[in-house]
Amino acid sequence: MPDSQATVSPQPAGAADATGAACGVAVTKIHPDVVPGLTGLRFLAAFSVLIAHGFGVLMQGHDFPGSVAYWVTQASGFGMTLFFVLSGFVIHYNYATLVTAGRLRGTAVYLWARFARLYPLFLLTLLGYLLVSRKHYEFWTGHPEQLQSALQALPYFLFSVQSWLYRPIGDTTLIYAIGGSSSVTWSISTEWFFYFLYPLVAWLILRSRTSRSTVVLIVAWCALWVALATALYDRAADINAWAVTRYGPIAEMREPQDVFAAQDSYVRWLLYFSPYLRMGEFVLGSLVAQLYVQLRSRKPGALENTIGTLVLLAAAVSTIPITYLMYSPDVGANIFRKMYMNFGLAPSAALVVFCAARYDNVLSRLLTSRPALILGDASYSIYLTHFLVLMVAFKLIGTVVHGAIFNAVALTLSTLAILLVSVLLYTFYELPARKWLRRLWGAKRPQAALAKT
Repeated sequence: MPDSQATVSPQPAGAADATGAACGVAVTKIHPDVVPGLTGLRFLAAFSVLIAHGFGVLMQGHDFPGSVAYWVTQASGFGMTLFFVLSGFVIHYNYATLVTAGRLRGTAVYLWARFARLYPLFLLTLLGYLLVSRKHYEFWTGHPEQLQSALQALPYFLFSVQSWLYRPIGDTTLIYAIGGSSSVTWSISTEWFFYFLYPLVAWLILRSRTSRSTVVLIVAWCALWVALATALYDRAADINAWAVTRYGPIAEMREPQDVFAAQDSYVRWLLYFSPYLRMGEFVLGSLVAQLYVQLRSRKPGALENTIGTLVLLAAAVSTIPITYLMYSPDVGANIFRKMYMNFGLAPSAALVVFCAARYDNVLSRLLTSRPALILGDASYSIYLTHFLVLMVAFKLIGTVVHGAIFNAVALTLSTLAILLVSVLLYTFYELPARKWLRRLWGAKRPQAALAKT
């Protein structure tokens, strides 16, 4: 979620820079560059998750299979994939040289930058989710054991490792143990796994010296991850049987043909929440960033720009039939259905990211408009706060099924409230806290040009 902003002076992948110099590495400074279109894509990713969850929470009773509400709730699949691909792109674009040339000191700068970027808002919203959690309410109504399970899970959340392992706690599993919809923070935990993995990823990707070899790597990586994701899906029943034996009934898929049937199931955790399958999207984004940097010195001509624009449109449009194949109840088993929890939309998202970064067209200009940049900056706040606002709205309108117009108005007002709250949080809390933490680092270490993502 949080790493998709590239409107900064980067540490270009494969080239030395001033940040490396601050880490004691002999470097040559590269002229600053920006990729502002990616900030607009950040908002698109966050809004996809927001609108999907909004329809799921506030359009209940209207989300039967095949309805408009049903299909909108599937938008979160593309939103999460786009987030992870963008994250890989921006992390590689900004930090490749720092973590390879800067070695341990450079890696420390990089990890501190990520901490400053994520933790202030993460801790604030985690507190909010804990306070509004049903378990907190039940503590005050004579059921303290409910809050005890939440407190048992809290250390995993504080260290952002809740998605790294599968563990039953109380009557649920680790990701859901705190309640209050704090489960949305699973992606932050998954991102942290990527961050610790990234120095090795960067070292391997930088071995690719030419754009042609990078394209080959991208194709090979996609083929590898398609094979891995589909193979695990095909073995879901066997994995499920082992998990039930190991963890008990809570790990059960319940319906062997529907791995989405139980959010607490081990198969759901492995294929959707855990970083071990989602890293395919992150690494793909990093590879695309390597290709972008290798081509950056060759400005696209009119013909390439036209082709790139057509590819961008085709990639964006392709998400519609792929989403249909992944989620339609009328379609049988197919390769996309087998990847609906992880890699199915990743190649399309990677093409969208690359083309939006490299080519100039109407869409890229929309992504760099002032509203898109403002909302893109606030996308992390949008992601972490949207469920809190949706929960409040749901409590206000009650569980009674209202008419579609009533629900649509409630959803519209809730969406506007989420956007307003997120922009305010970013401006008056998230950004100041990040700057304060960076000054803390600067007071203790030689000042480094921390990237602004």
